[in-house]
Amino acid sequence: MEKSCMKISIFLIVLLLCSCTAQTPNRDRVAALEQKLVELKPGLGEIMGIVQQHHAKLFYSGTRGNWELAQYQIDEIKEGLEDVAKYYPTFKEVKLPLKDLIPKMMDEPLRNVASAIQKKDAKAFKTAFAAMTKSCNSCHQAAEHGFIVIQAPIGQEFTNQQFSP
Repeated sequence: MEKSCMKISIFLIVLLLCSCTAQTPNRDRVAALEQKLVELKPGLGEIMGIVQQHHAKLFYSGTRGNWELAQYQIDEIKEGLEDVAKYYPTFKEVKLPLKDLIPKMMDEPLRNVASAIQKKDAKAFKTAFAAMTKSCNSCHQAAEHGFIVIQAPIGQEFTNQQFSP
């Protein structure tokens, strides 16, 4: 998976950085490695684009009763949002730091979707998914990115994956 490869790359660079620091106190070399770490950090838009893909796949799997795949997708969404909070705790002039805004806006809706998945309750899933999507858009508004409006998919976007169990 792309994310795992990135994590391994970052780990190796950090390991290299630590070994350079321990063996040779070469500040220029350490600074160059630190810059490489910054360059490897995925952009906020890239992370959120992946979260959006998982949002669509969550919809497809949940509305078709593929609860195992739906659970996987909600976990991926949570992981993506955790990455946003970790890599971008603050963002531009957004009043509330993303590390605080995301849990405030998204924790409860994510729990509700996860609960519907666990219960394998299609009606509760649809309701919770709609509320989660609304929270996504409220979060975008609060982050001064209200021009990004997420919705439930209206067509099959991922025709190369089976979403029915």
